[in-house]
Amino acid sequence: MRVSEQTQNQILTVLRRLEEAMGKKDIESIMAFTAPDFFGLGTGADEKVIGREAFRRHLERDFAQAETISLDLSDIQIGAEGTVAWVMADMAYRFVVGGVPQTMNGRMTAVLRGTGHAWIFAHLHYSLPAEGQEAGQSYPAA
Repeated sequence: MRVSEQTQNQILTVLRRLEEAMGKKDIESIMAFTAPDFFGLGTGADEKVIGREAFRRHLERDFAQAETISLDLSDIQIGAEGTVAWVMADMAYRFVVGGVPQTMNGRMTAVLRGTGHAWIFAHLHYSLPAEGQEAGQSYPAA
């Protein structure tokens, strides 16, 4: 389904706000566009959050463990129907931990819900491509 330019711009604005808030470690801004019944998955084995307050605790942990953080989204694809939108993007998650800069190049998917006043995140999922799986191969090498 074709997404209107207005909806596309509104979703892109929310995604840019997420990038900005992550870089500032601004939990309150992120919570402002997070649904009460939010759920999501991160890249770590224990990074599964159900509910807005669980997401807050997850962000508090992430922000406490990193000296700096930045999230850069690219190749953003947006679909929408009615008050539901879905997003797929490449991501570069950069951070400094223990004085050592690192980058996780991965992917993000999201589901947003329109409230009539704003778009809010109902779901976020960050993932990293499987190591050892070459382009054109369906499975990692044994």
